Amino acid sequence: MGSQGQRDRRGRIRRAGVGLFVAALLAAALYLTVIAPLRSLDSGEGPGAQQGQPVTVAPGGSPAPAPTGSSPAAPNQGDPSGAAMPTGDLPGWRQFLAEDFSGTALNEQRWTSYTGQPLGDPGGWFDPSHVSVGGGLLTIGGWRDPARGNIYVTGGVATREPHNRAYGRFDIRFRMDQGTGIAYALLLWPTSNQYPPEIDIAEDNGRLRDRMYGVLHPRQGDPISDSVSGDFTRWHTAGVEWTPQRLVFTVDGRPWKTITGDRVPAEPMKLALQTQAWNCGHSWEACPNARTPALVNLQVDWVVGYAPQ
Repeated sequence: MGSQGQRDRRGRIRRAGVGLFVAALLAAALYLTVIAPLRSLDSGEGPGAQQGQPVTVAPGGSPAPAPTGSSPAAPNQGDPSGAAMPTGDLPGWRQFLAEDFSGTALNEQRWTSYTGQPLGDPGGWFDPSHVSVGGGLLTIGGWRDPARGNIYVTGGVATREPHNRAYGRFDIRFRMDQGTGIAYALLLWPTSNQYPPEIDIAEDNGRLRDRMYGVLHPRQGDPISDSVSGDFTRWHTAGVEWTPQRLVFTVDGRPWKTITGDRVPAEPMKLALQTQAWNCGHSWEACPNARTPALVNLQVDWVVGYAPQ
């Protein structure tokens, strides 16, 4: 597609509060241009993946259990996405993070979950009960919860120290269920919790899963955005190589967008993986409707991180 579009950006959550990573949302709208032409991908590679403000945490009942439903079957427990997690160093890069989500619970020495209502988004809520590990996958599920006014509740996780750093290479093997109004974001967020900057490695707007966006929110100036097309209900590997004054966005190992200059962040950041439901009325983000499935999952097979050597 060669058309330009605008995105209405509201912030996200990213921060821990009293031992938890507590979410946050951009309270002001930011508009950015999607650069054309947009690139296409072959999507058939596997079986069939702001502003940091404190969230408002309100009392409520027990979280509703996940509805019955499942995502497309994986080929095996060892490599659910059909691609093994990379191990070891790469030329010019030292591996410091290798997470394949084995076991039956989130590794709380490495990750923290967050909870609460994103500021400015009454249509969203994050709850750790929507984050699970099993079958070799991290699953972040979205489903309606009567205890929260029957809105779609979702979840998110972020890395703890010492996995937060300035500069690095990150690759995330993921897929996302169809589900209007439930968006995903795989991003780097400043450890200071002071927005901007923000690096969105991969995200969408909760509409069709046929486009993935990469965005830099610099300290000064407008956001820089581009997108790549593909079927993101199927497994793909989204990545970024972050070095001084340079960002290279990749998908399935192929560079698709490069940003250079002094607007590239130079401060320590954490890796965050999340989904979010949006309230209606935004020009860019969709909100859930009658066709949204009862269960909408983000699945992550593995995450790897590298430091420059």
